Amino acid sequence: MKKFRYGVVLVLGLLLAVLATAYVWRAGSAPASPLRIALVQLTAVDRQTVAGFKAGMAEAGYREGRDVVYLDPGPVGRIERLDAVVRELLQHQPDLFMVSSTPATQAVRRLTGGKGIPVVFAPVNDPLGAGIVADLKHPGGWITGVRLPIGDDLRLQWLTEIAPGTRRVFVPYTPEDKSALTSLESIARVAPRLGLTLLPRPVRGEAGVLAALADLPADVDAVFLPRDSSVESHVDLFVAFARQRRLPVCAPSLIQVEAGALFSYGFVHGDIGRQAARLARQIFTGVKPGDLPVEMAESVLSLNLVTAREIGIVVPDTILLQAERVVRE
Repeated sequence: MKKFRYGVVLVLGLLLAVLATAYVWRAGSAPASPLRIALVQLTAVDRQTVAGFKAGMAEAGYREGRDVVYLDPGPVGRIERLDAVVRELLQHQPDLFMVSSTPATQAVRRLTGGKGIPVVFAPVNDPLGAGIVADLKHPGGWITGVRLPIGDDLRLQWLTEIAPGTRRVFVPYTPEDKSALTSLESIARVAPRLGLTLLPRPVRGEAGVLAALADLPADVDAVFLPRDSSVESHVDLFVAFARQRRLPVCAPSLIQVEAGALFSYGFVHGDIGRQAARLARQIFTGVKPGDLPVEMAESVLSLNLVTAREIGIVVPDTILLQAERVVRE
């Protein structure tokens, strides 16, 4: 009788174990709700950063449509439209905002304050100066991201080495963009030492760019594009004009060099996007955004030799050997 009772208990125990295992297997295999990431981009230039972000997330195993859903309204286009787009995205209750450009980050930070939604920016030129964070090592709150490397002053110096005859430099900028103003401040400090005269000109939209180019003095030697998403989005206009006048265009990133600018000493949008993805993944594993230090992107020298030939500039081998990205055809 005892053997019978023991056998019954043993069978019941095994049955319960099987049922428990089946329950755990079913619970573990049930797909969780995908993460919702809201993407805020100011101009089409920022799409390259977003592409790098998505690639970084995919490489880490976050499959789009299954593990993560991107709420992507596309480039906003104008600074004054940012608030409306961010409010619309908030209605979808995103798990995280990935934001590209300084004006977009300022808008998202202002409208998400107190809501407990993580924000990763990529990139912002000067997060401290733009009032986005108070401390780079410990941002606090719900925001962190990738800042641009210090280097607009070095880029201006590269201009004098690649195009040594340069004396007068046209600098178009968006007056409402804090990133652009930071670039201007940086190059204004070193221009006298380099023997350069800067000709800054505020522009707004395509009409503003075309008007500025139409009024450009005949003795301008070069065009310097600041870190300004709105200005960068019109790079084709600057490149076409510069080719006609045989002027070098000095740009902030690789994208503009690929579009025909002579050179850049600056960032690569896709690489910055991947940096932002690493930060987002840490947040999704439980790290507080405010505990993640703001990272700095890297500067690389990029050259377009096709453009150099078209405008009659010979790039010395000593400079060419230092370039990490070269467009040859």
